[in-house]
Amino acid sequence: MRESSGRTRRAVLAGAGATVTASLAGCSGLPIGESQPTVTGERLSTILADEPPSIPDRLPVAFESTYLDDVANDLESALASVPTPFGADQIPNGAMRDRFNRNSAAAREALTAAAEEPTPRERAGSLRHARREVGYVVGGWAAVDDGRTVPDVRDDGEGLREDIHAFRRRWTYLGADAIEATVVNDAIAGLVRSCIGGLNRVLATRERDTTTALDVAEADEQLASARGELRDASHLFDRLRARDGARDRGDALAGAADALADRVADRRAAVGLAEGPFTAEADREATPAERALRDLRDDVRRDEIGETLATGGFPQAIVGAHGTLAGIGAVETLRSRVGSGEAIDPASPEDVDAIRTRAREAVVAAHEDGEYPRLDRVQTHRLAAVLRYVDDRLARVDADDEIALSRLDWELRDLVRVEAVARSVNDASAAVARALERE
Repeated sequence: MRESSGRTRRAVLAGAGATVTASLAGCSGLPIGESQPTVTGERLSTILADEPPSIPDRLPVAFESTYLDDVANDLESALASVPTPFGADQIPNGAMRDRFNRNSAAAREALTAAAEEPTPRERAGSLRHARREVGYVVGGWAAVDDGRTVPDVRDDGEGLREDIHAFRRRWTYLGADAIEATVVNDAIAGLVRSCIGGLNRVLATRERDTTTALDVAEADEQLASARGELRDASHLFDRLRARDGARDRGDALAGAADALADRVADRRAAVGLAEGPFTAEADREATPAERALRDLRDDVRRDEIGETLATGGFPQAIVGAHGTLAGIGAVETLRSRVGSGEAIDPASPEDVDAIRTRAREAVVAAHEDGEYPRLDRVQTHRLAAVLRYVDDRLARVDADDEIALSRLDWELRDLVRVEAVARSVNDASAAVARALERE
């Protein structure tokens, strides 16, 4: 699986689903050079025998199950109000009818999937996906059946704009302690930011001569998603307000964010990453460690913490500093390995096994051994998700298929990166905790 020029790891992971799967599954018919090492799907299945660790919900303040039940019930009721599956008498346009029926089916699947999620946060995320699908179907049917227009959707968006302003007026960085305030308010900020982005897309939508019910459906999809994100943010904030000992931690977070911005700048300079050009692409013969090192260097060079601080986003700046400090530690680890010749250059299935085992064990250790688990989980929850993502890609190789190890470039790079970052998580958490405790 060779890397396309200019594509970063983040872009690959964000859009890899079908593309990466297609490049792995059913590859037995592809030519393999005589000198290329290979691995079979059967051997990969043994490599994946030990599942990624199960990391508890990354938020110390969880979504209440009764709240999530109410959200699911509201979505079920909204979907039930639409007479699906649609027939030709309801929507004569066949292409439009098929689209709405597909989205209706997707909405029901999303609601079913949400009910099966293992943690409240993951269930909330799946329900946000279901909201989009339900919003699309309900909005589209309203356009067909009742003449709903894009300006109608924008008018509803103006109401949401007022709701956002009202929430932001009452939102403060509450928490029973500074770590709780950081982690939960960072999640709230992410929801609000996404809500505002979705609302801006709704308000930017314009009626055209070619506008159809599908355009209305797309606008309502964005609006439903934005409404749901604000509803989730408000719920988390109310949960914080109800906590024993909860008070405004804004001053502590502001001081810690400033200190951590300086700490990141110092560490970045110490390892020679304060400036320098970004790398466009990796050498085709680069090892997974060299590829991971390249991507980590570029990520660490991106200085977004100062911009976040300038807007008063102290929880986001602190969480961003946590991730950057872990990334800098990972750069040091990989530089040492590559420089000393200790990095694995995969030449056999056993090398694949070793890379994957190292990644899994590093995440387990970071999760089990850290002194600040609430901070650790900000990273380990995500790293475990990347492990599951890669495992899913590898598991789709048919048992009887044989593929060249070179086709696993992306997966092995991501595993190496997971391991290196995981080994630095606990130190990053300790640095963040010290900054928060000093304030």
